[in-house]
Amino acid sequence: MMFFTCEKYFTRCFADLLPGTAATINSSDEFAQATALTGRLYIIDVGYHQGLTITEAIPAGDSAVGNYVEEGRELALRCLPGAYKKDSPIKLGTAGQFTLATDDTDSVIGYSQDEYTIAASTTDFIRVRMRVGTVAAAGA
Repeated sequence: MMFFTCEKYFTRCFADLLPGTAATINSSDEFAQATALTGRLYIIDVGYHQGLTITEAIPAGDSAVGNYVEEGRELALRCLPGAYKKDSPIKLGTAGQFTLATDDTDSVIGYSQDEYTIAASTTDFIRVRMRVGTVAAAGA
């Protein structure tokens, strides 16, 4: 069963998904981990409705909440290690997680709103303002 509310989408998970990661809807109408910034993207929300915390994955087959990626929305994204600065461009990394964009040709999903360093071998959440389009502007 799936249903919509303003700026959110509810359906089941095809596989375990961590909060703050990117997902798409597969052919079975289930959330699946996104591997590219194409099509309609969602950021998986915390499974509060299941008693889960921000560090716990939504199990495969369970219901999940996905936040629409839309221009100007600020969402908490699970990011890989790096030194994030205000307005650093952010791109999709591995396993649906996010990382710093390295140059203007990277596909950019948004810009960091926080200044924070994530240590090696860890992940953490960065507040990111979403943008429409996927190529960083010159000088970003």
